[in-house]
Amino acid sequence: MIYFLKSICLLFGITLVAFASLQFNDPDPVIWVSFYTICALVPLLLLVNKFYRTIFWIAVSICAVQLFISAPGAYQYYLHMTEEPLMQGMNADKPYIEECREFLGALIALALVVISALIAKVTIIK
Repeated sequence: MIYFLKSICLLFGITLVAFASLQFNDPDPVIWVSFYTICALVPLLLLVNKFYRTIFWIAVSICAVQLFISAPGAYQYYLHMTEEPLMQGMNADKPYIEECREFLGALIALALVVISALIAKVTIIK
C-alpha cells in the first residue's frame, strides 16, 4: 500500500514539474515556474517521508490567490465557451481564454497538493 501511495506522489510531483517546465515560454515565466515548483515540493517531499505544513500552506495559499485572480476570466470564458475553443493561441482581444487556462492549472495544482496532504495524513508520514 505504501508503494502505491508513493507512486501516486511521484506521479503528482512529475506532473507539477512538467507543468513548471511548460511555463518557460510564458510571458511571465518566473511567476508560473515558481508557482508550480512550490506546489511540486509537497508530493515530492513525501517520497522521502517529509511533510512540511509550512510548504503545504504556502502552496494552498498561492493556489487560492491564483484561483481568485483568474476566476473572472474563467467566468468570462464560461460565458463564451460554445463559440471559443480553450485550446487556441493567445489573443489580445480574448484575454479570458488565457485566464481560464491559468484558473484550470491552479485548480489542478491545488487538487494535487491537497490529495498529497491527505496521503500524508493517511500514511502518517511526518
